[in-house]
Amino acid sequence: MEDGDEKREVSALLYSNRSAAAYALGKYAAAASDAAQAVELRDAWAKGHYRRGEALLALGRVRDAYFCERARIMAHNEDMGLRVVQLLAGRDFAQRPRGALLHPIRTRIFEFAAAMQNFVYLVADADTRKCIVVDACWDVDGILAAVERENLLLAAAAITHGHFDHVGGVPPPPFSSLHIRVSGVAELKRRMPHLPLLVHPLDIPEVTAANPGLRNHHFTPTPNGFSFCLGERTDIQFMHTPGHTPGSQCLLVNGCRLFSGDTLFPGSCGRVDLKGGSLDDMIESLQTRLRAVPDSTVVYPGHDYGGEWTSIAREKKRGFLRHAGHGSAEDKWRHLDAARHQCCSGDHGAADAKSADHDGTAEEKDPAD
Repeated sequence: MEDGDEKREVSALLYSNRSAAAYALGKYAAAASDAAQAVELRDAWAKGHYRRGEALLALGRVRDAYFCERARIMAHNEDMGLRVVQLLAGRDFAQRPRGALLHPIRTRIFEFAAAMQNFVYLVADADTRKCIVVDACWDVDGILAAVERENLLLAAAAITHGHFDHVGGVPPPPFSSLHIRVSGVAELKRRMPHLPLLVHPLDIPEVTAANPGLRNHHFTPTPNGFSFCLGERTDIQFMHTPGHTPGSQCLLVNGCRLFSGDTLFPGSCGRVDLKGGSLDDMIESLQTRLRAVPDSTVVYPGHDYGGEWTSIAREKKRGFLRHAGHGSAEDKWRHLDAARHQCCSGDHGAADAKSADHDGTAEEKDPAD
């Protein structure tokens, strides 16, 4: 380490500690000022952002503090030896290629990926640098570039459910007539034959249907309770949460970080009106399995529908983890089904059905979502 870098780190630590002391004394403006100095000296250090966030919240500057919420989560991740890299389609991968006119098919696929707002995650143990990629789709080159950029070692690919926008392959009708294939887990397996593909057994048929080159023996089945370790400090538990698809699953990391796929979004849940979807299963998954997860758990969703993350406590308060009744998943979906039925019978216009579609449920981006 260069002398200048060491001095900056020490200075950032001193400012952070002084910020903590000022905060404890109720001197929140001073705490925010010192924390800002720590951030300026060492921007990549999560603790400085954490100090700034708590001081700004105490000052009532909620909008400013919101941007530090990420840092508070990062600080806790750092303490656990956990790294979470959240990649958004169209921003971090599946970006419009240079010379787009020379690559019209790839350009259209990437534009579609950006519209779908998929998140792909790299979940890593800081000690071993081993990581899993969650829902690798759309742009395997871009995802592997992110793995290399983060200096990680890819140990497995986890699949939250079998829809093509999460696994790649041949898209469903009517897009199947375009004779295109979306880059995803099949391409990943081709490049890395020994890479485990972690998927619930009930969704394997859908994955293989979209990816004919994959066979059952290419997958590592992950029944409810399956565990996968990345290191001594990083354990991943697989939770079967059917509803969106029969084999939908969430990944619970260290008991406090939930990768929810299309089961749970901020303020909403995944669709249940697609092939294999089940309202009863979704209600059971939300009300029984996910409500049992600790309130402090941070939830990372499969799409940017309503935000980059949420928490179990927040969704219990105003999302689809509320108990059955007004505002619950059951209440919202029953209301949606009734509105669609009335629309089809001619009792109400399309505007009513559209209003119901956006009454808390995930936006209808595409038949496969």
